[in-house]
Amino acid sequence: MAFDDPSVFASLAESLADIEGVTETIDQIVSFAVEAIDTTYGGITLIKSGGRSFSTVGATHQSVIEADRIQYELRQGPCVDAAADAKIVVSSYLATDERWPNWGPKASALGFNSVLSAELHARGRRIGALNLYGTSEANFSPEDIALAALFARQGALALGYARSEEGLREALETRTVIGQAQGLLMERFDIDPDRAFATLRRYSQHHNVKLKVLCHKLVETRALPSQEVAETQLAEELPETA
Repeated sequence: MAFDDPSVFASLAESLADIEGVTETIDQIVSFAVEAIDTTYGGITLIKSGGRSFSTVGATHQSVIEADRIQYELRQGPCVDAAADAKIVVSSYLATDERWPNWGPKASALGFNSVLSAELHARGRRIGALNLYGTSEANFSPEDIALAALFARQGALALGYARSEEGLREALETRTVIGQAQGLLMERFDIDPDRAFATLRRYSQHHNVKLKVLCHKLVETRALPSQEVAETQLAEELPETA
């Protein structure tokens, strides 16, 4: 299962540089890892809720999602181990692996016979694991294990960067649309920015609508959502002007 072409990491880095968004980044990382280590399927386990739950992203096949789901349900399996405890987890034949007596046979029934999982570690904490599934019995070489660790490391860095970029972009977009909604209220009711924002926030809380969603609707329709008398009601909620 060796893949000794060092240019694969240069290709991955170049490919990731042109990608925008967390989903696309994850898909590319998994695709390169599966090809490099010559496994059949792959995916990434992400830790959620401070380690209390997991989710699968970037799966190359529905069977990967199902195998992972069973792991999360049983709290047993290589993805869970690599995401929570161990750095690298390897199994050459899942059906008889004594570490996962309940999950192993179920994974084998889905067509998986070997697995290599490597932790994803970013910003001083575990964020999940890169999981590579094989359909045949396999003895992963030291080179395979080292490659998986390198892919996981580079993947974690790229994933962290993509998350930061996406979060920043979303924050900027939210800030922009809130500003636009404020401007509309300022013009319509002749109020200052603070009163406009307070009104939006109060309306958001009162009607249980996220502020970003409310502002998007206001900018698009020039009226508060789902309210035939929105403008009148909003005016009533405004503080008295001098």
